[in-house]
Amino acid sequence: MELDTYWVQAGGGEPTAWILKSKGRIPFLHLKDMTTIDRKPVMAEIGEGNLNWPGILSAAKEAGVEWYVVEQDVCQTDPFECIATSFKNIQAMGFASCLTPIFMSF
Repeated sequence: MELDTYWVQAGGGEPTAWILKSKGRIPFLHLKDMTTIDRKPVMAEIGEGNLNWPGILSAAKEAGVEWYVVEQDVCQTDPFECIATSFKNIQAMGFASCLTPIFMSF
């Protein structure tokens, strides 16, 4: 199973609950944040939106997540700025030591 934090939240679910519900079956976790613009949900850099990152990261550790995929389908600014902001915020959360940056372009 590959769970995506943004799409769980966008669908009305709570990412932490779904991560824990999937314990032992979720080797990959897609990390995206969510904010609102003009009352519509939009993707945001990790730590710049309204998702509960301490809860999500704690649940992911408990659930045995092995790979964390930081992704943002749509960026409000330059994609490289989005990557840098997400990584900076993840570092501030004390979590970056678990991440290996891999840059992909499609």
